[in-house]
Amino acid sequence: MTQKLAMIEQERAVMLAGISHDLRTPLARLRLETELSVADAEARENMANDIAQLDAIINKFLDYARPGNMALVPVSLNKTVETCIHSLKKRPDIAFKVAMEDRLHVMADDVELQRIITNLLENAARYGKSIDTGVADIEISARSQDKHVLLRLRDHGQGVAPEQLKQLTTPFFRGEAARTSANGTGLGLAIVEKTVARMGGHLELSNAHSGGLCANIRLQRAQLAQA
Repeated sequence: MTQKLAMIEQERAVMLAGISHDLRTPLARLRLETELSVADAEARENMANDIAQLDAIINKFLDYARPGNMALVPVSLNKTVETCIHSLKKRPDIAFKVAMEDRLHVMADDVELQRIITNLLENAARYGKSIDTGVADIEISARSQDKHVLLRLRDHGQGVAPEQLKQLTTPFFRGEAARTSANGTGLGLAIVEKTVARMGGHLELSNAHSGGLCANIRLQRAQLAQA
């Protein structure tokens, strides 16, 4: 049964990769034609934005279709989180509260770990805003626990209906407020869960008792040589 499911998953990934690749060429032609042939500046900008959104959707399909194997190396979780929140700190509609143990290192792919955290932060920023203030208050905490590191990202929005929590990471599932969305694909959180699993970790989504959605990630702790 497990082997059959793995085969189905592989076939779906190959199909998504093929479709995404085939869409690249006509999309590139459309982008060029828009830049050269559309005289009205506003219409040209609107069309360019639509094309950019389609390109982003294709990228999400390719992300989901990536193979399972990944080379893991020790990565500083503290530095990765700081990198991910740096550009978002400038936005007036986002406020961060960070409480992390010092010198946390995990076994990960640096680029993919940034993708995971950025995806979750953007999800919280988009759907975790307070109704009263219009600001997304995002809490980030992390601590070591035995051979793992526990990373927690929480917003203070409305959370998710309890019956939908387990479905949020199902590919193409569209929940309330489209928390699953990655530019409309319904793959955002599915990609996060799959990438965390490829790193030997685990993702769990839950509603906070006082409101908001929590993303709890368990990753392998890197054993660094003592200086």
